Amino acid sequence: MPRHSVRDVIVETALGEFHRTGFAACSVDTITRAAGVPKGSFYNHFKSKEDLAVEVVAKYTAEAEWNDVTDPTLTPLERLRAQFRVMGDVLVGNGYTRGCMIGNMGEELADHSEPMREQVRASLGGWAAGIADTLRAARADGEISTDADPDLLGRFILDAWEGALLRSKVVKNDQPVDDFFAMVFGQLLRRG
Repeated sequence: MPRHSVRDVIVETALGEFHRTGFAACSVDTITRAAGVPKGSFYNHFKSKEDLAVEVVAKYTAEAEWNDVTDPTLTPLERLRAQFRVMGDVLVGNGYTRGCMIGNMGEELADHSEPMREQVRASLGGWAAGIADTLRAARADGEISTDADPDLLGRFILDAWEGALLRSKVVKNDQPVDDFFAMVFGQLLRRG
């Protein structure tokens, strides 16, 4: 079995720690202790905690739960709904904590870190584009009849999702997520 590099161990550990406690509440010392590596190893691989956080968000984006829904028997709209359901189940399973790492880092750091703002912008942009592509496929298959611009609709759906996650973390229940599904899949994207 291949050994993970110290860099990979730090990134993986930081992902968990940032997601659990947030960027500001997590120190380099916390990350290196949890990773079981000397603090000096951190600075061999990263100039700063901010540089690490940017890499963590990129990793989270590439490995996110929404990429796990690949069932070829699902229609495009069913696949999109399933992708959001997986993420909603993760939120509930974590007791309405954590939410979306991309959104969390954007909320916490976008005003203070240009590199993080750019990474979050790219991550959200890629995700919204994927939603838009799925909406185009759903329209082509006759699953939805809206003539709304798929790119605008993809961004709007993602924004609604991020807002639902934030509100679920605040109210500590799944009503905002249920509302998201009712409005997006029960109203906005329904046929005819």
